[in-house]
Amino acid sequence: PLLMTAAYLPSLTQNKIAWGFFSGAMRDEAFYVLRRLGVDQPPLVAMEDAPGKPDPTGLMQVVQAISTEPRPVIYAGDTVADMVTITRAKAAYPNRQWAAVGVLPPHVQQDADYRDRYSQTLSQAGADVVVASVEALDVSQVKALI
Repeated sequence: PLLMTAAYLPSLTQNKIAWGFFSGAMRDEAFYVLRRLGVDQPPLVAMEDAPGKPDPTGLMQVVQAISTEPRPVIYAGDTVADMVTITRAKAAYPNRQWAAVGVLPPHVQQDADYRDRYSQTLSQAGADVVVASVEALDVSQVKALI
């Protein structure tokens, strides 16, 4: 299942919110999913393009592909490695504003205790906020974070 609707990314673009992907998946796999969302040639750094998470190199490659200006960065991910990645990016690039968004994967949301523990784990790993789905990171939430 897709973790967002095809309308989500265009809604960010329409609101002048740049976006890209730093994925632990292989490039072909990531493109397969993105094509299902109607996305063609997005800013993407995949598994074979950079060191793996939690090394922030790939995240910075995506950030630089999106903009050469020092704009705030919101990084959304669903694993502890994602949260550690942004914690390391904050340390390596302290002159940039960073926000970490933990996203609860579908499999943890079927049990309230598991959901709460996973949310707490993401927060302890560095998430500034934890959301139930990536689409909860809407325009108003983005503005609140930056």
